[in-house]
Amino acid sequence: MSGRGSGSSSWRIHAALAGAQTGFAIFPILGKLVLPAIPPLLFAAFRATAAALLLDAFRRRHEKDERIRREDRPRILLYGLLGVSFNQILFILGLSLTTAINTTVLMTLIPVITLAAAVLLGRERMSARAAVGIVLAGAGALALLNAQRFDWSSASFRGDVLLIANTVSYSLYLVLSRPVLARYHFVTFTAAVFRYGAIPILIVALPQLLRFSPASVPARAWLAFAGVILIGTVIPYLLNAWALARTHASHVAFYVFLQPFIATILAIAILGEELTAKTAVAALLIFAGLGVTAARGRLSPRPVP
Repeated sequence: MSGRGSGSSSWRIHAALAGAQTGFAIFPILGKLVLPAIPPLLFAAFRATAAALLLDAFRRRHEKDERIRREDRPRILLYGLLGVSFNQILFILGLSLTTAINTTVLMTLIPVITLAAAVLLGRERMSARAAVGIVLAGAGALALLNAQRFDWSSASFRGDVLLIANTVSYSLYLVLSRPVLARYHFVTFTAAVFRYGAIPILIVALPQLLRFSPASVPARAWLAFAGVILIGTVIPYLLNAWALARTHASHVAFYVFLQPFIATILAIAILGEELTAKTAVAALLIFAGLGVTAARGRLSPRPVP
């Protein structure tokens, strides 16, 4: 690499990017171990709240004087709904219904859908390369849904649909938030988005929270949940942010490919899941779409928070 990624720090950047994607790949595996003991909505509420508290503590330590302007607060609320509330609820519900393999494959749609949303909203121009990438990734998503024959009674089909809706919500967040994000330090902005976004999830999950008994959750599930917060959320987010500050976003896109491969291996080894031929074909189509559109660095490679 050249520029910010050159010299002796280059291997650290590669290690950070690989570590970040490994952490994000581990999250669906650990999430599957948590869900039998903690209901999906409550799991989403716990995760969003824990992330909000940790990010706000980090903000207070490093960015004490920066505050969100009053005129930007309605926009931050919208970003919180798209990037945290809908994102977390759809993701956890989807994960609870489908496989960890399908989950991580569908998450690689985010960069392509982000580009498609940017084109539809007039933020990007449609190029031949972008069109081919979007079509390939879309074909992959349809192939994965067709594996369940578009049967709404199938839990896996419903889970895949919810995960695709999750990618759309998060992609809209990425596209719409960029102008406001440019006005603030990324820690200040992200902490505010999580503060606003965690509240609606807590409200929705309140009935489950009132009935919840922490003592009924086995130690293994609590340990997996701690792993979700630290290994699957906080550590990879910080590694990704550190690397993005030192290299170009186009360099990061390559590492998105690591996530489904690592997650698939872990899902087979730990959860006993199977990689079907249709899922493999769908993954190859989505990867092809991602590869085509990422070739010139036009994609945001940022994963689900």
